[in-house]
Amino acid sequence: MSQSIILPVSYIQIAIRELSNKGITAEQILEGTELSVHSLQEDDYISLDQFISVILNTRKLSNNPAIGLLLGSILHPSTHGSVGWAAINSPTLSDAINIFQRYSQVRTPFILYTTLTQGNQYIIRLTLTDNLKAAHTIFIEAMLMLLQHIIEFILGRPMTEASLYMNSFTPSYVDSYRKYFHCPIHFNSGHLEIRLPLSWKDTPNPNADKHMYQIALEQCQEAHHQLQRNVNISTEIYDYLSANLSHSPTLKHTAMHFGITPRTLIRRLKNQHTSFQKIKDDVYAFQASSYLRRSTITIDTLSVIFGYSDPANFRRSFKRWFGISPQEYREQQTEILKKH
Repeated sequence: MSQSIILPVSYIQIAIRELSNKGITAEQILEGTELSVHSLQEDDYISLDQFISVILNTRKLSNNPAIGLLLGSILHPSTHGSVGWAAINSPTLSDAINIFQRYSQVRTPFILYTTLTQGNQYIIRLTLTDNLKAAHTIFIEAMLMLLQHIIEFILGRPMTEASLYMNSFTPSYVDSYRKYFHCPIHFNSGHLEIRLPLSWKDTPNPNADKHMYQIALEQCQEAHHQLQRNVNISTEIYDYLSANLSHSPTLKHTAMHFGITPRTLIRRLKNQHTSFQKIKDDVYAFQASSYLRRSTITIDTLSVIFGYSDPANFRRSFKRWFGISPQEYREQQTEILKKH
């Protein structure tokens, strides 16, 4: 499983609100996830593993095997953020589905959307790209319900002429499928897909707001760009610290520079098996060794360049990085150069 996958906390907040009506507390839902009500308010995203744990908790606590269908039924497109807003304001039905194809990574990076045309059918195929463990079915059911909501929002009526194909066995709660979905359902299929009449593909969206569509589309593009930065945030931080050696940025200042909270930065780096301090040590160790090998600058001056108010502190840091003092390192490197 990709360790860098992150998901919006809004989905978790919906589950908490729904189950609170049944006397189930947020603390129970978050058990075993290292999450708290406070962290959900402070952070925008959680890891995929945490998300899976929460979803499995909701199924266990609710004692409802159809919890995926229930949660999906209350997912308004706006819950899907800019992706949802762009979809419900798209000019046509196919434009709405294209939004999911292009920007699914922003909200549900574990699902790949593909569209096909076969005969007189317009097919929306879903493929899972990550192992969702025991939560697999719950995720799929919720996303299919969301797609039904958007399709029917544009059609202005139930999608009774459509067909849903599930690449899984018929569940014990199959009656719930018939309750929530408005079209025939076929299990044990080779693919997971919704098949629509081809004539629906270019159905104009009577609710489309051109201005809102453009705004949401720009937000999708920005969110996608930001996601790419988040995936590579350790590299971004490395470059940022390298460019600001003398300022010796703190975790708080670095998080502020990237427009996130310190807690979020810590979590995202943890997902990449690193930490702010480790990256900072790597940057400073590399830069210090480079200065000592390639220049005759004094060690006291070097400590100032690196933002140390006391040269003794720089010497201690250097010894922690390399096991020897800066002077010993310089002499060692000088000897190596003489031999070559």
